[in-house]
Amino acid sequence: MKQSIFLFFILISVSLFAQKEVINYKLNEKFSMLASKNPFAKFIGEWTLKNDDWSQNWGGETQQIKIRKHHTVSTQINTSNSLLSIIDGPEPNGHIFWSYNPNTKEVSHLSSFGNIRVGQGKGTIDAEGNVQLKLSFEGEANGTYRIYKYTWITDDEYHMKSVQYDSDDKPTGLFYEGNFIRLHHNKKLRQEIEDILSVLDNYKISKEEQVKVYTDNVVHMAPNQNVHTNKEALLAYLKAQKKYGYADMKHKIIDYEVFGDVIIMQGKVVGKFYPNSGEAPVAFATKNLFVFKRTGKELKIAKVIYNMSPLE
Repeated sequence: MKQSIFLFFILISVSLFAQKEVINYKLNEKFSMLASKNPFAKFIGEWTLKNDDWSQNWGGETQQIKIRKHHTVSTQINTSNSLLSIIDGPEPNGHIFWSYNPNTKEVSHLSSFGNIRVGQGKGTIDAEGNVQLKLSFEGEANGTYRIYKYTWITDDEYHMKSVQYDSDDKPTGLFYEGNFIRLHHNKKLRQEIEDILSVLDNYKISKEEQVKVYTDNVVHMAPNQNVHTNKEALLAYLKAQKKYGYADMKHKIIDYEVFGDVIIMQGKVVGKFYPNSGEAPVAFATKNLFVFKRTGKELKIAKVIYNMSPLE
């Protein structure tokens, strides 16, 4: 059982690491000043499909499908009236450029996906940042157009829907839509992780308080110990360990990657174990691999493996 859970954990981790597409842009002082005035400011950041869910109809029946590894990076260029979105992941990849005219209050759209899907058109943006566009595309029937609606649900999630209309302004039945959630590659996320690790390091609080940072179905694997597969079992294990002494330790982040609501962290721990018997403390060091999951707005530990191999 222990080996099968370990293998499953590793396979999941490898699968998540299999594709890494990173596009960096510099958040300097000038960028921050322009972004504060940008009507598209809420879109600036990195995005993925919520739960990989996508609905579409390209003719025939409506489909509910999964699109995995979607990744969008949106940033302004060098004015406060611009937004460039680069979409990578599953083909067809592409880009979208929006420009806002503060005099006419119009949004101009230009996009390109794959080899032929070029889109252009105009629309509006309201005070809440919701965008509506009327676009025409190469490769779609003459006279047809699409209405796109980008509607904010929270500051970290928006819904996008595209509906096709014919030349008589009637829906053709073709559409696609999905919810997009923000990827938290930022200092705020690192601080969230560090706050969780600080709870693990705090030997002065109760074990009941410590296990609050784990999911109910957590998988916890410590060296030379049984695998614990839920919070109740983990709590019992931690309480049993407390009878022998306490550990004054420090978890440290080595690196982490973000995949939607899942964060995989490579880390290490150094510290000393102080036996209740009064014997001399014992120094220890471990490597570890954490999987954090976000449920709602709360980040928790879903899986963790500790490894006693040397740190260097």
